[in-house]
Amino acid sequence: PYDIKFCDPAFGTGAFYSALLAEADVNDIRMATAIEIDPLIANASCDFWNDCNINIINADFTDIQPDDYYNLVICNPPYVRHHLIGADNKVRIKDKTEIISGVKLSGLAGLYCHFLLQSVQWMDEGAVAGWLIPSEFMDVNYGKAIKNFLLSEVELFRIHRYNPGDVQFEDALVSSAVVWFRKRKPTTKSVTFTYGGTLEFPKVSKDISVDVLHNETKWTLFPFFPHLLGI
Repeated sequence: PYDIKFCDPAFGTGAFYSALLAEADVNDIRMATAIEIDPLIANASCDFWNDCNINIINADFTDIQPDDYYNLVICNPPYVRHHLIGADNKVRIKDKTEIISGVKLSGLAGLYCHFLLQSVQWMDEGAVAGWLIPSEFMDVNYGKAIKNFLLSEVELFRIHRYNPGDVQFEDALVSSAVVWFRKRKPTTKSVTFTYGGTLEFPKVSKDISVDVLHNETKWTLFPFFPHLLGI
């Protein structure tokens, strides 16, 4: 049996919780908490999931403190570009992200970057997190701070990038990646990069050295061109 403490910081209608229930027995889930900023969606989700042992909080994830600590965080955070975040709100969110994670993000970073970094405050030591986010952080300048965090402060163990030509998410306007890490100091010397197909059955897979990742600015090279970097 599992002892799952589940948290989704941007719950929506509960796609990830539904997927969890399809794989695990309700008795394996000790605790489940979800945060949803939209009151209409939050209320509808409360009604829909009323009998499924989950606490749905109508709030802004970046504006609340943890109610507990979780060992499984799964999230598809809102894709809000930096210029759509109000000036005062941006300062508040940036300051909170730096306090929690130690990372001072560029003002060009989208809201999803702050969600990912702030989530560690909600995680137990050794907890696993899976984030469905735009893959742009892998190449752009503001992503350097996030990549350093993933390599140095937590244990990044896999990144899966979807083929933009394969329609996985009909409403997605950007290329998507799934980032997996554990909340603990890194012990592994490589990260698995996969591409195409599905998360379970990718088309391409390659383990990339952490040393190589520290020195490469464009992670979308992987898993295709590791030979260019001497590995």
